[in-house]
Amino acid sequence: MKKLFIFIILFLSFFLVSCNKKRYDIDKITYTTIDYNGGFNSTYIIDLVENEYSRWGYVPGECEDGVKTIKSFTDEEKEEFIKGINKAGLLSIKEEYKKSGVIDGGGWQLTIEFSEGTKFESKGSNNSPRKVFDKCSTYFYDLCGEKILGTLPAYYVSPPNIWISFDYQKDEKTHVSDNGLSRLVMGNYKWNKNSSLDNDYYQMNLDNIEYNQFESQYDYELVLFTGNYDYDVKFDKIIVKEYDFNKEMTNEKEIYNDSWFKQVSLNISLNKIYVYKLVYKNGDYVEYTFSTGVNNDL
Repeated sequence: MKKLFIFIILFLSFFLVSCNKKRYDIDKITYTTIDYNGGFNSTYIIDLVENEYSRWGYVPGECEDGVKTIKSFTDEEKEEFIKGINKAGLLSIKEEYKKSGVIDGGGWQLTIEFSEGTKFESKGSNNSPRKVFDKCSTYFYDLCGEKILGTLPAYYVSPPNIWISFDYQKDEKTHVSDNGLSRLVMGNYKWNKNSSLDNDYYQMNLDNIEYNQFESQYDYELVLFTGNYDYDVKFDKIIVKEYDFNKEMTNEKEIYNDSWFKQVSLNISLNKIYVYKLVYKNGDYVEYTFSTGVNNDL
C-alpha cells in the first residue's frame, strides 16, 4: 500500500511538471490575420527566446516588406506575459472556430511553440474565442506595445480627459461658451506602463497658435467639466498651472489644485500657456496643454 501511494505521488508530480512545462516553457508565439476583403495578411511574432517582438504585413503575390523588429522586452516582462496569457486561458482554446454565412470578414491562425519541440495551433474564420482574446489583449499590449489580438479596455492605451470650454461676455446680451478657441493637446503622461515625458510645451503651443481665436478685447474664463468623463476610475487630483508664453515659460503660477469635481470656472489671461494635470491614486497621470496666445500680441 505504501509503495502504491509513493507511485501515485511520483506520477502526479511528473504529470504536474509536464503540464507546467507545456503551459509555461513557450519559445515562440505567431499570430496571423487575413482580411478577406483585400487579402492583406498581418503576422505578429513574439520570440520568447530572444525576447523580441516582430511583425510583417503583405498581400499575397505583391511586394513584401519583410519582418520588422518592433520591440525588445525583459525576462521579467516575459514572465508576466506568460503567466497572464495562461491565466486568461489562451492555451485552453479550441483548435478551430468557424462561422458560415459571412461573405467578407477575416481569418486568423495562432501557433504556440514549446521548448520541448511541440506546438499548439488554433485557427478561425469569422469567429474566435472573443472573451479569451479580450482577456489576453492587455498582456500582449504590455509586452509588445501594440494592439495584437482582442479588444483592449477603454482608455487602456490613451488616458482620459475632461471637457473644457472658454466662456466670455461678448456684449451685454451675449454670453459665449466655446471649446474651439484653442487647440488642446496631450503632453506628458505615465499611463499603464507607458509614458511620454519631457514634452516641449512652448513649442507644442507655438505650433498650434494659428488655430487660436482669442480676441484682446474680451476677458475669458476656463470652464472645466467632468460630466462627459466616462473612464471608470476617477482622477484623485487636478492641478492647473499658468505660464508666460515664452520659451522659458516664466512666471509659473498654480491657479487651481483640488480633487474630483463636477464643474469649475477659472479666470485666465491672454498670451499665456496653461497646463492641467490629472493625477490618479496608482501614480499614473496625464497632462494637457493649450495657450491663450493672440498672434498679433506675441
